[in-house]
Amino acid sequence: MNLAWNKVWPECVHDFPGLTEDDIGVIRNDIVNLCHRAGFDEVDDDDVQELLESHAEPLSNDELTELDKASQEAEKEGDEEEEPVRGVDIKTLRECLGGIEKTLETLKECDPNPAMSSKVAHDVEKSVKIY
Repeated sequence: MNLAWNKVWPECVHDFPGLTEDDIGVIRNDIVNLCHRAGFDEVDDDDVQELLESHAEPLSNDELTELDKASQEAEKEGDEEEEPVRGVDIKTLRECLGGIEKTLETLKECDPNPAMSSKVAHDVEKSVKIY
């Protein structure tokens, strides 16, 4: 790929030198440390090495078929367990908050203690203004 791009746009081509054994060791250490930080304390350098080596081996057709079936089953299970997404749109939210404002106006007009109802209305309006 780099060979083709080198002729068209040489500035975008990167020349990545191969990794040395020391570089790979440092990277494996970083992976182990990240695993430990994520709570996977049982992961060690040998586990990482084993995982890397497992990706070097090509999968057989049977293994690919098995992975595909497992993936399809997981998708089906995930679809069945999902609950519908609930939410409030802006229009509904405005209608609800508008209803609160009307209720507060009624409260201020009818309450025998106008100072208290004004304070309640002010506090509620202050809370509602974030929306």
